[in-house]
Amino acid sequence: MPCNCCEMENKTFVEADAEADVKNYRKRGPANQTKLILEAIRSLGLRDASLLDVGGGIGTIHHELLKDVATEAIHVDASSAYLKVATEEAKRIGHEAQVKFIHADFTDVADELPQADVVTLDRVVCCYPNMRGLLKAASSKSRKAVALTYPREVWYVRAVMSVMNFFQRLRNDPFRVFVHPVAEMEALMNGEGLRRTSTRKLFVWEMSLYQR
Repeated sequence: MPCNCCEMENKTFVEADAEADVKNYRKRGPANQTKLILEAIRSLGLRDASLLDVGGGIGTIHHELLKDVATEAIHVDASSAYLKVATEEAKRIGHEAQVKFIHADFTDVADELPQADVVTLDRVVCCYPNMRGLLKAASSKSRKAVALTYPREVWYVRAVMSVMNFFQRLRNDPFRVFVHPVAEMEALMNGEGLRRTSTRKLFVWEMSLYQR
């Protein structure tokens, strides 16, 4: 279901970037903030779980969790370039039959998707202006847990994000990045019946695991 958001993502997240990311994944494994999500999900002790990966990029989370935690996954992404690369990587690994790929803005199609045991959003909240709509939709799809990474609320991250957005405006590119208030995100998740059970921090990124 192509959308305005998809058009913007297609211009911002291009195939060359996706190819570079998958080469790096094959060489070095998951990125550090993604490792935090994987560790958090594995700590739940789930087996034969279903996974919904929102804004899944090259598919690292389901490539990894289909090895031991999940038996099926849905990957929703607004970037056709990243979906193409993720699909190719799933074929290479042998997981293609276990993953359903959907090209869409997640909030546009959330009502049509089945619930999953686990919902993941790795570096997605920071790319989304409507944080509340995104997290409400993600929470509604989760039976057991939601794991997400987002920029830390610290001065140096805010400074970098401001510079990035400044250059986006110079290029007349509507894509923006955001540092959403963590307290506001937590209050929203609590209101959806989820409680934060784990938080870990890197220099730029923070990971939170919420359980129902």
